[in-house]
Amino acid sequence: MRLDIKLPTFFPDATRGVIKSIDSLDLTLSGIEGIIVNTYHLYNTPGIDILKKAGGIKNFMNFNGTVISDSGGFQILSLVYQNSKLGKIEDSGVTFFQISKGGDKKTVFMSPEKCIETQFDIGSDILITLDDCPPRWKESKKDIKSHINRTIMWAKRCKDEYLRQIKLRKLKNKPLLFAVIQGGEYKDLRKYCAEQLIKIGFDGYCFGGWPMKENGEFNIEILSYTAKLMPQGAFKYALGVGDPASIIQCAKSGYNIFDCVLPTRDARHKRLYLFKKNPDKVNILNDTDLFEFILINKEKYKDDFSTISNFCDCFTCKNYSKAYLHHLFSIEDTLAYRLATIHNLRVYSKTIELIRN
Repeated sequence: MRLDIKLPTFFPDATRGVIKSIDSLDLTLSGIEGIIVNTYHLYNTPGIDILKKAGGIKNFMNFNGTVISDSGGFQILSLVYQNSKLGKIEDSGVTFFQISKGGDKKTVFMSPEKCIETQFDIGSDILITLDDCPPRWKESKKDIKSHINRTIMWAKRCKDEYLRQIKLRKLKNKPLLFAVIQGGEYKDLRKYCAEQLIKIGFDGYCFGGWPMKENGEFNIEILSYTAKLMPQGAFKYALGVGDPASIIQCAKSGYNIFDCVLPTRDARHKRLYLFKKNPDKVNILNDTDLFEFILINKEKYKDDFSTISNFCDCFTCKNYSKAYLHHLFSIEDTLAYRLATIHNLRVYSKTIELIRN
């Protein structure tokens, strides 16, 4: 199956089946065509039984767009590798240790096979193989090679389970399956990982790992190199990228799917993205000074009754002023989160529209 989606595209993170403070209609009106959810978190809450009874994540959250389910590989990095008390990684899979507020301990085991089965139960359009995402910048080349070997082994097991689930469920409309290319900043390891995954065969390939250098710079060199390793005709997914300027850089390098927490998280932290100039009158692929941001909680916006942006057609900009949004944040009303999130998402969807054109 080839999904009927326009490329490139940006998917905001709806980790637990929701983007905080907004609903599915807000997403659609903001020009958002798809979301990414997280397999591990949905497995825990609300639980797969609930999602199956609901008829899948789309019915559950009343969203008709495209849904990608992340495998939970990043949780290996963000939870287990950051704190060994939260789990352990073995060739058989990942065991997560969950400790309740009352001190009760629960274990959740996620094998590659369980990961794929769960994503089918979620009802995603695009599934991602379980990968062993290494700690950023802390490991030797030898250690990263071991993460790659496990990633490849897991990918093969995921592909086998994917084929088994399609046959078991007698599916005619099959979801797509993407694999994750790891390798840190080592080009030869990236090449090795890509070659082995291509031998297995997937619908799309993802840049895995951290897209930033240790000094905080965006690592466009390794991202571009990894994109070149991906087969022509396959989906090319820059996992976790990024801010609008980084998305443009990666689109020029060949990537056509992006996701990031930035626009929604920044919105809740009072940071609003703006076009510096009319985006319809610039070449977005070549203009290097197109974006800026404002912190709407600053005192100077208290009596600023202008719209957030003269170059935005979102619901927020059409109806509310900077002063009103400043007021909402100052009284900590949750409407502030909704209006800010709608605006930031529209900046992203507008950026994608301009890249397409």
